[in-house]
Amino acid sequence: MNKICFGCGAILQCDNPSLEGYIPKEKIDNSNYCQRCFRIINYGDYKEVVVPKDIKSILNHINKDNKHVLFLTDFITLNKDIINVFNKITKNKTLVISKCDIIPKNISYDKIINILRSYYKIDSDIFLISSFSGFGVSALLDYLENNKINESYLIGLSNSGKSTLINKMIEIKKSNLRKLTTSYKSNTTLNYIRLKLDDNLTIIDSPGFILDNKVDYKLDNKNTIQKVLKPITYQMKEGEILLVGDMYFRFNNSTSITLYMNNNINIKKYFKDIDFTNKVNVNDNTDLIIKGLGFMNIKTSNVIDITNNKELLETRPSIFGGKNG
Repeated sequence: MNKICFGCGAILQCDNPSLEGYIPKEKIDNSNYCQRCFRIINYGDYKEVVVPKDIKSILNHINKDNKHVLFLTDFITLNKDIINVFNKITKNKTLVISKCDIIPKNISYDKIINILRSYYKIDSDIFLISSFSGFGVSALLDYLENNKINESYLIGLSNSGKSTLINKMIEIKKSNLRKLTTSYKSNTTLNYIRLKLDDNLTIIDSPGFILDNKVDYKLDNKNTIQKVLKPITYQMKEGEILLVGDMYFRFNNSTSITLYMNNNINIKKYFKDIDFTNKVNVNDNTDLIIKGLGFMNIKTSNVIDITNNKELLETRPSIFGGKNG
């Protein structure tokens, strides 16, 4: 019987050090982790492993299995592309949105859920959580128990925080399970991992998927949120330019904007001449999504000149409510 690495789900093997699941032969009988996961856990030494994570194959797998599905995303990567994947799940499912730490404290969670449900036309249940602080995770576990959901897949984008959420579940359940390997890099979980948290609940951790389009959702270590994110507000005057990462935005009307992105991303006002190739129109209190990076809330209607491909952008009414919210 094959032995599975508890950290990434790879089959343990002692034949080829360059392949996933490798463990020295003398350690295989007494090890629960492959060499790669052992080094991540103990030394923070991450070795990139390229494995197929085709969303079509993952959806085909879970749609053939009669089990509930927890779909994990976050407020930073939430957009129509993500919801389109969620809608392709044919089994009973729940949308779980993490990084709720960024929500303004004066906005009720119920209001946000209603806005999301209306705008994205979501019929399934929605949970807002923070795997970082643990907020909402106990409520999610209670929801699974109250609905007699004994087994559930957990799926999400590569590097979406699935293993971190499961580790928080293990902690809350006081399970004897060892924690999963977590890393700021993608491709940490390489296979499906069945985790029996207690007699009433088994979570099946899944490989993270990538989207089959031109947008790169894979964030490197500089763009991965490891702590509570703090939104940043700028007052943009007419004609001023904002640099976000390697993209430039020129605002043709004065407005206040708030950015909900990783604080490590290079964001600053820019004062040199730029050749702009595209533009986008936004209404009052609109979220301008930069796919894979996050979004900025723009308070006043604007024509915004941009240097990047418009396929990277999406607009929606503010998910955090009214003009002053």
